[in-house]
Amino acid sequence: MSQTIDVCVSGQAANSLLARMLLSEDYCDMSFSCNGELFKVHKAVVCPQSSVIRAALSSGFQESKNNNLNMDAFTPESVRRFRQFLYTKDYDTIDIQDEGAQPADNATADHGSRAADATDSTNRAASAARGSSLDGEFDHPEARDPTFRTILAHTRMTAMGDYYDVPELVKYANSQVEAALSDAPLNAPWVAGLPYIAEAALEIVNNEGLTEILTTAVSKSIDTVLSMGTLEGSPLMTPFCLELLRKCNATSQSLSKILSHKTNLLTEACINYKRATDQVFQQKKAMSILSTLDHCQNKSCDGVFECYFGDRSSRLRCRVCFMKQ
Repeated sequence: MSQTIDVCVSGQAANSLLARMLLSEDYCDMSFSCNGELFKVHKAVVCPQSSVIRAALSSGFQESKNNNLNMDAFTPESVRRFRQFLYTKDYDTIDIQDEGAQPADNATADHGSRAADATDSTNRAASAARGSSLDGEFDHPEARDPTFRTILAHTRMTAMGDYYDVPELVKYANSQVEAALSDAPLNAPWVAGLPYIAEAALEIVNNEGLTEILTTAVSKSIDTVLSMGTLEGSPLMTPFCLELLRKCNATSQSLSKILSHKTNLLTEACINYKRATDQVFQQKKAMSILSTLDHCQNKSCDGVFECYFGDRSSRLRCRVCFMKQ
C-alpha cells in the first residue's frame, strides 16, 4: 500500500494542534485503507467523533486487531477529505468536481453491519452506508456540468458522515451542497437538470437536511423544470404528483401575475396620491399668498386683478397678463 500524506489545510486550521498532527502523522495508532492507499490517523481523534469507528475497534473483529479500517466503499479522495475533516472541521475542495463515482463494495457494507452490532446508533449509520455505495450518477448531459459533479462529490461526504455517524460532517457537507446550488445563476444550463441532480444525490444518501436543500433548489426553478419536462419519468415523481405539481405551478404563476398587476396599480396610486398631496399643499400656499395681494406682480399690468391656477400646476397666474404670482 502506498502512503498518502499530502493534505491541503486552510491557513487558520494549519495553526491548530490537530492540523499539525494530521500533517506530521506523528504517533498515529490506526489507519484507514482505501483501494491501495493508507491514511494514518489517531484513535483519540477519530473515535470520539464516530460511534461506528469506535464500535469497529472494540468489536473483537479484524479491525480491532490490526487497527485498520477498510473504506474501499468510498474513493481515496473522499477518504482523504473525511480524515481531513476529523482533524480540521473542514475539507479541501480543489478539483472536487473531477472526482469519480463511488465504487460499490458489499464487503465494506458487511463490515459496517458487523461494527454496527455494537450499538443502536451505529446500526443506523451502517444502514445508511449500504445506500452510500450506490453509483447514482446517470447518463445525462447535466452530469458533465462542474456544478453537478461538485454537488455529488459533497453528497458523498454526506454519505460518509452518515456511514460513520459523524453528524458534524453531514451538516458541513450539506452546507456545501446548498452553497453550490445558491451560487449558481438561475439561468445556468444545468438548472433544467435539477431533478437528475436530486435523483443522483438521493441515490447516494438520503437524509432530511439534504432533501430539504434539494427540494428548495428545485422549487425555485420549478417553472423551468416543468417546461423542460425533466421531471417526467423521474422516480422522484408519480404521474399524479407531477400533474398536481403542474396545476399548483400554474396557479402560482397566475397569482404571481395578479400580484404583479396589483403591485403596479398600488405603485401608480401612491404616485398619484403624492402628486395630489403636493398640489393641495401648493394650493394652500397660493391661497395664503393671494390673501396678501391686491394687485398683479407685473407692474405694467393695469387690468382688474384676478387670478387662477395654471393648468397642471398649483401656481397662481394673473388672468390678464398670465404672470405667475
